[in-house]
Amino acid sequence: MQLPRYTATQIGFHWISALLVLLIIALPYGSGLIFESLLGGRGEVFTLHKSLGVAVLVLTVLRLCYRGRKVPAQALKPEESIAQQRAAKVGHGLLYLLLLVMPISGLMFGSRPFSLFWLVEIGPLPLSSDVRGIAKEVHLISQYLLFALILGHAAIALWHHYVRRDDVLKGMLPFLR
Repeated sequence: MQLPRYTATQIGFHWISALLVLLIIALPYGSGLIFESLLGGRGEVFTLHKSLGVAVLVLTVLRLCYRGRKVPAQALKPEESIAQQRAAKVGHGLLYLLLLVMPISGLMFGSRPFSLFWLVEIGPLPLSSDVRGIAKEVHLISQYLLFALILGHAAIALWHHYVRRDDVLKGMLPFLR
């Protein structure tokens, strides 16, 4: 049974989000190796990190609005077990949740203004140091959950493609018809 493809908009949202998230992850970890010299210092690395985080937040909200109003998510084959169907829904729900929690908690724990893509300065939110501390912990814990979910998401997509030999991965690949 061939599954229907996602729409071009859904595919675009997915891959733009994926690329931005991977860059956001790479920025702090590759800061001293590559990005500081490219961007002009550690502060500029975090300016880009935070700016891309805001972009992911906006993109995720738009993505959820599109998903909720326009086109439902692709369904698994009817013969997939109820457990697999539920696991897929939970996994996607957690990914969306973390794509919202990560940038919001990052904005909440920041105590200094930052320049959004070097265009507009955004001041810190007026929060107590206790709230900032909690937001920082949420951000750090969520980062590891997001790492695990991204790896799981990619592994399951590859499992569908190479083991199950179904069209789940093909349905999300750009440039396929």
